[in-house]
Amino acid sequence: MARKNMFEGITPATEPAPPAPDTDRTPEVFRQAGPIAAIRNDLRTMGARAVQDIDPGLIEDTGLRDRLDEPPADIAELRDSIARHGQQVPILLRPHPRLSGRYQVVYGRRRLAAIRGLDLPVKALIRTLNDEEAVLAQGQENNLRKDPSFIEKTLFAGELEDAGYEPRVIQDALNVSRSHTSHMRKVREAFPRAVIERIGAAPSIGWKRWYEVAARLLDQGTDPHGIHPAPFPPETPSDQRFALWVAALDHRLSPRVTRDPLPQTEVHSPGGERLGTVRRRGRVITFEADRKAADFADWLAQNGEAAFGALHRQYLSQR
Repeated sequence: MARKNMFEGITPATEPAPPAPDTDRTPEVFRQAGPIAAIRNDLRTMGARAVQDIDPGLIEDTGLRDRLDEPPADIAELRDSIARHGQQVPILLRPHPRLSGRYQVVYGRRRLAAIRGLDLPVKALIRTLNDEEAVLAQGQENNLRKDPSFIEKTLFAGELEDAGYEPRVIQDALNVSRSHTSHMRKVREAFPRAVIERIGAAPSIGWKRWYEVAARLLDQGTDPHGIHPAPFPPETPSDQRFALWVAALDHRLSPRVTRDPLPQTEVHSPGGERLGTVRRRGRVITFEADRKAADFADWLAQNGEAAFGALHRQYLSQR
């Protein structure tokens, strides 16, 4: 008969060894599901890069604007082109940060506005971007296509500042230096947005011209709302509207002053011949000789010290 183990039930059971430290740096999603998760991730990445057809009704045209409103005629022209040839360049969307199932425009607002008038889906790339990434993408895309004008960039920089973005992000988004952002800030200080929108994008007007006018406004303390308040002539390009506005400012800051004619005295020789005219402005006295008295003018220029000395002695004797 086999002898029973006398220590059975007394010796404690051996505890399992603690797990070895996890040195695998593979992302958790891959370790949990293996290659299936890797394939799923690749498909998700490809989907983010693929152009998709999106219902325009699902797109919110919100966020920061980097351009002034396009004239309706320009939007209509783009709409006609898309109707004939299709949308050649996709826009960029991101999932709306607050509205489930909807999208927000990152760039491509002009194309979106044109397509809204057509019974067509919008061709778009969809990327999950945070606010800072969206701003950088918006600014960089503008630098690759039609560059916004200086004043459009200035307004966009102001919106970014108001939204709390750091100066570094603003400079990267607009591809400008720190000194240039300070120029933009001074222009925004001088020009209310309503005045800028009346003038328009003014694509040919560079930063120096805007900056010079802004400095004049601030130095003179002039209210820009009162400059050229009347409507501009219809179909006036924005560059010309800027020129008209500045001309009105020039008229305001440099009004024509009607000056009284300078007091003058005719000078005659002892024989009654007219020699010229003496004029006085403040402490400045000038003598303009007549043509016939040119020789006398030459003599006076050469002997002025003696002549004026004699006049001064005569003045003293009559006091």
